[in-house]
Amino acid sequence: MKKAKTAPPVVEDSSDILLAPARKSYGRVFILLGILAAVSLVMFFLRDKSQPAPNSPETTAQDEDSPDATIEKFHLVSSFKGVKRWELYSDIARLYQTQKLAYSDNIYAQYYKENKLVSTLTADKSIINTETNATEADGHVVLIVENGSQLETDKLNWNPDTDEIKTDERVHVLKGSDEITAVGMTADTELNNIHFNKDVHSKVRDVNDISDFKKPKPF
Repeated sequence: MKKAKTAPPVVEDSSDILLAPARKSYGRVFILLGILAAVSLVMFFLRDKSQPAPNSPETTAQDEDSPDATIEKFHLVSSFKGVKRWELYSDIARLYQTQKLAYSDNIYAQYYKENKLVSTLTADKSIINTETNATEADGHVVLIVENGSQLETDKLNWNPDTDEIKTDERVHVLKGSDEITAVGMTADTELNNIHFNKDVHSKVRDVNDISDFKKPKPF
């Protein structure tokens, strides 16, 4: 008798079974990589936000990216022989000791004569010479005097030795019954002894429309 042929054993394709755990493992790896990438991106933006803009005077003036100190709720007082001349508040200041400069954000300053408050200033930013206290205010600069006179410009420099304010930018001045626009100006912190550089235009305004210079301190 012939022996019945037995069919060869059927071997199931186990590739799907073997690859399933591997696929799960790869999936976990991709998820972890995605999470790490997201965290890295968030950290980059947070760090970038705390640093000055690449083309700002702060980055071009410094040899290193990091300041020597960062001070929140920055408060600086300038005085001469015990007589206060100037007081500045800002949300934050970044100090560079080598350059003797401080870069501050969200500025509120008060100017004094014979210990009397005569005018206030607000601006987006400032650069302060920590040795001389000479200051450059930058961005939406507004100076308001006790008598209601007002100056608006984009940039303003203050010299503490002479109490002189100066700018080469366009200015808008409200003083008495005059409303003046010009390019470039020199004056003092009470908007007296004003000298306009060029493109001067003047018109009469309502003198009842005056600004209150006594703003509350930011902190």
